[in-house]
Amino acid sequence: MTIDIFDFWSKIGPSAKIHPNDREVFQRFGKKHGFDHQCLPHSFAGPLRKAKIVLLYLSPGLDDFDLEEAKTQKGRKRMMENRSGNQELPGPDEHKPAWRWWKSRTKDFGNWEELRSKVAVLNIGAYHSKQFDDYPLLAALPSSRVSLEWAQTVLFPQAEAGDRVVICLRAAHFWGLDEGSDGKQYGKSLFAPRVTRGGHMMNKPLKNKIIKAVEAILTKC
Repeated sequence: MTIDIFDFWSKIGPSAKIHPNDREVFQRFGKKHGFDHQCLPHSFAGPLRKAKIVLLYLSPGLDDFDLEEAKTQKGRKRMMENRSGNQELPGPDEHKPAWRWWKSRTKDFGNWEELRSKVAVLNIGAYHSKQFDDYPLLAALPSSRVSLEWAQTVLFPQAEAGDRVVICLRAAHFWGLDEGSDGKQYGKSLFAPRVTRGGHMMNKPLKNKIIKAVEAILTKC
């Protein structure tokens, strides 16, 4: 039975730096990894429960703001609300670095103020890092397996049926997708385009097709 991703993330406290299901894996692995456990973990951002557009990535980056936010009651409250899957993507007043990041990845889709309630980001990994290179650890973490299983059994079928537009912008093979040489479309609106390391679409024909799919689904919102 598929584990509900929102129920899974409801089981972590507001100040916890590690999900309780992941703790034993980290203890066995030791300290030789690039994840920063001074930050608040999260595998998704934005209104994932209902977002018509979902961007797939590997794991959250690391900014000084993330370290500071983990120390404050306001920051912890924001993260707890984010884990509900109902909150909009952050604006400049909530998390300026995150806002700059997601705004740059969605600039082809429209105005960020209109998109923040319609776009969500889902990561395989939930822990922040400057440069990701911990693939073996990532594969062992229960939180990562929840993201992958939920995507495979819930999100991808919805995209293939045309109910959402899902765009894989990082680590397609880890998501169980194959972007091939020119990018690939699965069903009506599950896409794995060729991308840069930073998660920007490269192939123009497929990119244009994705933009049209996004525009079409946004008219239904």
